Amino acid sequence: MLQQQAPIPGGTMKVTVGKAGILALVLVGFLLGWVAERTEVLHPDAILAQQEPSASPTKALAGRDVYYPGSEDLAPDEMRVVACGTGMPNARPSQAAACWLLELGNGDKFIFDIGLGSAERIAAQKIPYDYLDKVFLGHLHADHIGDLDALWVGGVTGNRVKPLRVWGPNGTKPEYGTKYMVDRMKEMYTWDKASRMGNVDIRGLEIEVTEFDYTAVNAVIYQENGVTISTIPAIHALDGSVSFIVEWNGLKFAFSSDTYPNKWWMEYAAGADIAIHECFASPQILVDKQKFTPGT
Repeated sequence: MLQQQAPIPGGTMKVTVGKAGILALVLVGFLLGWVAERTEVLHPDAILAQQEPSASPTKALAGRDVYYPGSEDLAPDEMRVVACGTGMPNARPSQAAACWLLELGNGDKFIFDIGLGSAERIAAQKIPYDYLDKVFLGHLHADHIGDLDALWVGGVTGNRVKPLRVWGPNGTKPEYGTKYMVDRMKEMYTWDKASRMGNVDIRGLEIEVTEFDYTAVNAVIYQENGVTISTIPAIHALDGSVSFIVEWNGLKFAFSSDTYPNKWWMEYAAGADIAIHECFASPQILVDKQKFTPGT
């Protein structure tokens, strides 16, 4: 007979086990060990070890809730808007200047403004340049047109074999208009164009400019493939700024470019499925975040 005492709070506990009991305990222990050896895969830790990991260092996440270019189909009745640039006039590595890519389920793609640094973001979409041939400019500030040359020349070297089409406003003087700006840009790249003759398909070096009246209200400037794009005047810097309204398949997209709130925007952007309007940092934010020098 074996006796074992185990301490318990306030006293002791006596356990008495006979020889038969010892043999029974040994047998039970043996059986439990034998069963465990053959059923260890049913243990929760063993089950987890055999399952596929929920995250992989090399594979894509099946349930990701962010968008990666080229990873999501666009349904025939859908409209997708990609912010390729939302930044300030001064270029920053983390944020390009104004540029928005509008993709429609019918295959059409439109670029609205193409500010400094945005051509890199457009290229990151991995869209063939032949599809990126339509650019709409709200006005001619550098943070809205600064990468037009990069899209033009980069598109040629990227095998765009059709002309780049550009829509933009006129101005109070011819030299304030879109056509004047594009002509000077082409002149600036005279050497570049000459050096590419015989090396690339020169059809992509052509630029077709459609210059329209910036004072017109709700004027249609584009109507193809079921898509209608109209303009309204914008209030920004010099005269010659506009906002855009896109309508397709019962959907409406309004893009202000740069403008103060105004009566035309309030009327014609109403009911838009997506409306994008300029905002600007306050003077204090410019001082605190971008380290502008405070006025004295």
